[in-house]
Amino acid sequence: MLKKLGILSLIVVAFVLIFNSILMPWYVKHSNLVKVPNVTGMNFLDAKKVLEQSGLDVKQGDIRYDESKPIGLVMDQAPAVDEMVKNGRRVYLTVCGGEQLMEVPRLIGKTERDAKFSLVQRNLQVGEIVKKFTTEQPEDYVISQVIQPGSKVKKGTKVDLIVSNGQLLGSIIVPDVMGKKLADAKKLIEDKKLKVGKITYQSSDLPVGQVIDQYPKKDKSAKENTPVDLFIAKKKTEYDKASEDIGDNDREPKDKKNQDEKDKKEKTKPADEQPKDKTIDKTKDKVTDKSKEKIPDHPKEKAPDKTKEKVPDKSKEKNN
Repeated sequence: MLKKLGILSLIVVAFVLIFNSILMPWYVKHSNLVKVPNVTGMNFLDAKKVLEQSGLDVKQGDIRYDESKPIGLVMDQAPAVDEMVKNGRRVYLTVCGGEQLMEVPRLIGKTERDAKFSLVQRNLQVGEIVKKFTTEQPEDYVISQVIQPGSKVKKGTKVDLIVSNGQLLGSIIVPDVMGKKLADAKKLIEDKKLKVGKITYQSSDLPVGQVIDQYPKKDKSAKENTPVDLFIAKKKTEYDKASEDIGDNDREPKDKKNQDEKDKKEKTKPADEQPKDKTIDKTKDKVTDKSKEKIPDHPKEKAPDKTKEKVPDKSKEKNN
């Protein structure tokens, strides 16, 4: 009886081992695994149909922008082609979005400069800028934009802006005299019943006598006899050119610069023109000041004056 039970136990153990190691893997391999078909290059709807017929689930993944390919084209898939996966496994498809569209930012309330920068950041361009007299926004601030914020547009699309030109001060529009000769600029200003204000000359690379700036600016409003200040180009001096090459903090003192130029000229002179070295007159060095001679610490005793000894003492002769 025990022998039969032992044999039966061995048979059960052997069956379990065979089932787990051979039968189950074979069943899973041939029954629950599916080879992922290749759907790259298909339209998304067609690719979805093929994958679902193979027993797989389909999910749209990333959108890749490429203007050279049609919208909805499958550009990539995961899991990869021919990979063995379980039945019902989800497959993610990367779909072409065509040409990428840019979102137009809100520009109202920004300065004209900031608005241009915001458009460039989004690969958009500044279109026509129209100036309008208003108190709605400060001068040079955007009042409105032609393409509304949040709109999706193609890369490089131009966005037209309406910008504040400040408050309307008068019925006269300041003319544009930039690039004009001084005489022509004066005539244009006076023809508009304005007057020429302060004239300032500035060093410039532009032609001499040409207007390089003005205030008020062109297209501003003004009242009659409002002065228009002009800035006129003048020829650059050597000092102006030097100022462009070196900063104010690095500029050498004028005296030092002149001395360096002088030394340079001396070095370039011919040998016969070079100044000879001055020799030292040693005879002058031998001249001494007797008053400054050192007095000996122990001077010699003076010799007795013999003339005094020869004088007879007359008082002694009388006594004799």
